[in-house]
Amino acid sequence: MLKELMRLSTQHLLEWSKQKNFLTSTTLLLLNEKSWGRLASLDGIPEVFKNRLTQAKSRAKAPLKAGETLLVQGTHLKEEDLWVCLLPENIEMYFLLEFARDILKQVVHTSDEKLSIVMIDPELNLLLAEAFGAALAARVLILPVYGLREKLQKKYQLKELDWISSGEDPKLALIEGYASGEGTHLARYLATLPPNFLNAKTYGETIRKLAKQHNLSCRFYSKSQLKKMGAGAFTAVDQGNPSSDGGIYELSYSPKGSQKKKQISLVGKGICYDTGGYDIKVGGNMATMKGDMQGSSVALATLIAASKLKLPVRMNAFLAVTENHISPLAYKADEVVTALNGMTIEVVNTDAEGRMVLADTLTLACRDKPDCVISFATLTGSAVRAIGTKYSAGFTNREKFHDTVKSAGTRSGERVWTFPIDSTFGKALESKIADILQCVKGPGPDHIFAAYFLSRFVSKTVPWVHIDLSASENEGGIGHVDSLFTGFGVRWALQFLKYLVS
Repeated sequence: MLKELMRLSTQHLLEWSKQKNFLTSTTLLLLNEKSWGRLASLDGIPEVFKNRLTQAKSRAKAPLKAGETLLVQGTHLKEEDLWVCLLPENIEMYFLLEFARDILKQVVHTSDEKLSIVMIDPELNLLLAEAFGAALAARVLILPVYGLREKLQKKYQLKELDWISSGEDPKLALIEGYASGEGTHLARYLATLPPNFLNAKTYGETIRKLAKQHNLSCRFYSKSQLKKMGAGAFTAVDQGNPSSDGGIYELSYSPKGSQKKKQISLVGKGICYDTGGYDIKVGGNMATMKGDMQGSSVALATLIAASKLKLPVRMNAFLAVTENHISPLAYKADEVVTALNGMTIEVVNTDAEGRMVLADTLTLACRDKPDCVISFATLTGSAVRAIGTKYSAGFTNREKFHDTVKSAGTRSGERVWTFPIDSTFGKALESKIADILQCVKGPGPDHIFAAYFLSRFVSKTVPWVHIDLSASENEGGIGHVDSLFTGFGVRWALQFLKYLVS
């Protein structure tokens, strides 16, 4: 976490202003427009800073606006850069994360060893500390590159972060923000790996390594075990690649006194590569299918972040890891398979493999009767068409959760909008030869049909929330990250967990 990566210190504004030496690092001064307008009268800003800023302000060609930055370069070797940034007008977390991302891209360079952030507005202190903590992780943690790019890539040297502010101590907010940023980074790092680097076998090795590193218990249900258990929906997809080493991983986090705490199960779709099977993806739609495992990477990263933050909740993560391939053994449309809960499924489209592997994984996750099951998947293109790639689609079998799901999205900056899954949608999935159709045979709101399908594999006594990760890919990034694969879901999940255990 942040306090382990670099020296983290927080200071009160008035105490800091009494120091003699201010200019030992790059300093970022965060102001609102009102404070910028009355700079000379602000308490806690050293006179040496006020003088430099006043001179730079008078030389500026245009007035500084909300969300903009002004660089005041040092006048001699011992005087490092001073940045002033005006806070954005919209202070929802989504926009604060974007603001922190954009500012740190300008301010933090690979050679910098120390960064001081001065926050004037006490009301936004904790929100901005969390946002900058998350954005800092996204900035300094590096995504995989290869060849000459890897040789030329420089690592960040940042060793010290100092947050100076008035009001409540922001240290916990910084640590929580950075932990969520680390989780987001892990989720998008795994999604970025090429499919010849991350397949079902190597992904499994990575999962075991991470479980050991973070003291999480790990159990693996192999394809042969799943077949004996009757998990026909998962094995139908997995059989397309006999050497895939696919299976379901169950990781567990149990804090002290865990028997008295709520139990939450996370479920994630981990299709390491999705060709579409016999219903092969065409027209360029197979591009980026290495990222079809992001549901599992979000569940994995959330569990690890929760363990780092020592959240007071028992958690299991069930990761459905395999690939969807074309081969003489691959499953086909019109087949009927029997899922782990005994339901028969009429296969309609082999490219609807995500709901197949999740069906058995959800059944497995419900067996211990957890207080809530939360599933994540890059499940449908329909969700993207319905809501775009800056929100994700949410579903739940509990009416009371609709507002909580959306509130967690607003507070975390990873926005979710919920859709209905009542029984009227089930008529479209009625099969003439099996208990349920895998998907509809014609057009329709497939994100809703897919979620309704999944709900049939969740025990009615278990509260369930499902996130269709339409925001898992967004060109230019989203919130605090700027990569194509966004790691969307980790911050939302950590916030939703807080609501559940509060």
